[in-house]
Amino acid sequence: MIVDKKLLEIVKPENQLKLFGYDEYLNFFIKLLKKNKIPNSVLFSGEKGLGKSTFVYHLINYFLSKNEKNNYSIENFSINDENSSYLNMTNNIHPNFFFIGLKDLDTEIKIEQIKKLKNFIEKSTYSVDLKIIMIDSVEYLNLNSSNALLKAIEEPGENTLFFLIHNSSYKILETVKSRCIEFKLFFTHNKKKQIFNHLISDYDLDFNGDLISDFLYFTSPGNLLKFLIFLQNNKIPLSKDILSIIFNLIDYLKIQKNSEGLYYLSLLVEKFYNEQLLLNAKNSYIYFFNYHKILNQLNDMKKFNLDVKNILLSIQHTLKNEK
Repeated sequence: MIVDKKLLEIVKPENQLKLFGYDEYLNFFIKLLKKNKIPNSVLFSGEKGLGKSTFVYHLINYFLSKNEKNNYSIENFSINDENSSYLNMTNNIHPNFFFIGLKDLDTEIKIEQIKKLKNFIEKSTYSVDLKIIMIDSVEYLNLNSSNALLKAIEEPGENTLFFLIHNSSYKILETVKSRCIEFKLFFTHNKKKQIFNHLISDYDLDFNGDLISDFLYFTSPGNLLKFLIFLQNNKIPLSKDILSIIFNLIDYLKIQKNSEGLYYLSLLVEKFYNEQLLLNAKNSYIYFFNYHKILNQLNDMKKFNLDVKNILLSIQHTLKNEK
């Protein structure tokens, strides 16, 4: 692992200039555009960290930059950072683009954001006769905002597209889902490895590929990248022994509890118990019981103001006795 005093940060989806792994998906939607067959409302579903938002930003940039200078490069699947649509979108001033997402510190997408859609839809378009609404993390729409969105989707207006992005780990209202054409985004393990290798190269990171590739059975390339950067930024060593990583992470969480660290701990625990089941299937009942007990403890830690240190010690004790 590279040791660097400067903390690494994940580039936001709207600023990701390169797109990895989505060649076929992007080409498919470009063909739909050329045939004028793109649905008015599209729901992109898939696991968190799969790059759904990055993909949609690239797709939108292709649509809006077709007749502009420094337009989208379909050969390299890349956005030109001097393109006017890219600059306007990242500054949230593009007249043909409207973004809705979870704001900082909010726990839901509120109806006020949806109400602003009406003004956007009624405005005349600029340069291209197309309006695109992107709604990220649609699972965070509350009931009122979901119902308001339904009205907008049902009467979208001419040349208006809705792109909704959904973390498939969470449910959304069936009424919203039924108004959209759903595209389930999925990658094989080998494809995930290819994407992840591109990502660590792009971030100039050096990790043992054989050591971490199995994690991609349990999580997405984006989540794995965040996990490894989290370890590096917090000086938690990446070991070949998964229990060593778990115990080092537990020691960190005893001092500084945070939801991100707890999520990564649950990921490591899942991988550990999967390995144990492969090694000793006779103890499967005990493994399943302890695995779910630990997951419940971690979930309770996220929800309630509990004695974190004692719970983490209990988890550590359970794991030590598994070997």
